[in-house]
Amino acid sequence: MKLKPASSLADQAYLVIRRAIAEGELPAGERVTERGLAQELGVSPTPIREAIRRLEQERLFERIDGRTLTVAQPSVNRLYELNLVEAALAGVAARLAASKASDRELAAIARVHEETMAASTTAHTVEEGIAALRLARRTHQLIYAASHNDQLVDMIAAAGAFDWPIRVESIRRLGTVYPIGSGLGEHGDVIQALQDRDGAKAEALMRGHIAAAATRHLDVVAENEFLGTQ
Repeated sequence: MKLKPASSLADQAYLVIRRAIAEGELPAGERVTERGLAQELGVSPTPIREAIRRLEQERLFERIDGRTLTVAQPSVNRLYELNLVEAALAGVAARLAASKASDRELAAIARVHEETMAASTTAHTVEEGIAALRLARRTHQLIYAASHNDQLVDMIAAAGAFDWPIRVESIRRLGTVYPIGSGLGEHGDVIQALQDRDGAKAEALMRGHIAAAATRHLDVVAENEFLGTQ
């Protein structure tokens, strides 16, 4: 993927690299270089340097021995802490969405939720379970976008940057035994609160859902070798 000229190539680079981390394309512990990222994104080192600085501040990148740049390997304890932050921010997003979301946005959220329910019901393989999980993730993203607060959406993305690889790993370890249905029931409750325009209820439900879902996944992979120790 190449970056296009815009007001800030550094912002574009930051978003693309953060997305690569969140999607597991840049896995925890992988070594990266300024030059390598610049070549991959088709830009000079300057915007990459600025993006790296921002990602280091958010602790998505870290330096081994103060020099070697790697994707961070957060410990289980750190991931639980990040989950608390993500849950709080996601709750605020749901509260805002309850008042700011258009009817069209609410309909889109409900539609993706229905697709997720159908996909989870018919999932018989690990890959089908992951596909259902991806749809569930899309429901979250639509709710956050419906808050119409870009800064908040960015903060949620940074706090939850390591979630997806962990959730995929938990599905791979448990297969279709993983209880995705319980999380989808919580989704339904959040969506109903949004449709009722009940911001306080939407916030409480979303916050509880994020915390519970992340705990379910983290409990499965807590001893896995790809998690860090710091």
